[in-house]
Amino acid sequence: MIISFVQTKGGTGKSTLAQCTVFSRALRKRFKSIALVELDAQGTLRNWWDERAEEGRKSEGVSFHHISSTQKEVFQEGIKTIAAHNKLIVMDIPGESTGRLHTRFACAFSDIAVVPMRTTTNDEAAFANNLYPIIRDIITMAPQKKHNFAVLPAFVHPKTSKAKLKAYYEEILPDHVFCLPAVYPARAVYENFNRNGMTVSEYASTVKSNKRQAKQAMAAVKDIEAIAEAIMEKAGKSNGNS
Repeated sequence: MIISFVQTKGGTGKSTLAQCTVFSRALRKRFKSIALVELDAQGTLRNWWDERAEEGRKSEGVSFHHISSTQKEVFQEGIKTIAAHNKLIVMDIPGESTGRLHTRFACAFSDIAVVPMRTTTNDEAAFANNLYPIIRDIITMAPQKKHNFAVLPAFVHPKTSKAKLKAYYEEILPDHVFCLPAVYPARAVYENFNRNGMTVSEYASTVKSNKRQAKQAMAAVKDIEAIAEAIMEKAGKSNGNS
């Protein structure tokens, strides 16, 4: 199975979501081997993974792979090789203002492409003008993929009504792009948890003595578990409709 986090603009939380969900209980209890794949030449996740290794943190069942090539044949062969040794691949796709080669690949080959999106005109315009045309073309060529695309409301105020937010997205999205019943809240912990190669759960264990930080960290852990569960439920329905 392949899960991708895609959006043609940067700053939407794709990398954070990818690195958090691969270590979620929801995914790890379903898959014995998970590959986190970064296609971004900047190497944000690669640097984090290197720090993780230097700190001696355990990552049983999770491996990391960095593919920065923009040559179609190179990363297709890379993904094929990774898929041969892993039950699940989670891909972090770079924001691509031009070309959008990695985005097209992710949308075409993923079992579910998750689109983190804020309720801003910039994010909505990026989706409508850059990402949706790719989705539309793929569905035209492969109608069975019409259930494979889902928006995840991102940088949401923690007290925002999820039901109202979901209703908002369902009103503005095309019929075959769904809104997940989960949100990625705006929390300061997401800016700090990954120092020294930590996962959000590992970070939570280091701040237990600070009630305020511990509360924020545990809320983030619950966020990620809810997102991972929603993705798996959507992926299951997508496969059932294929």
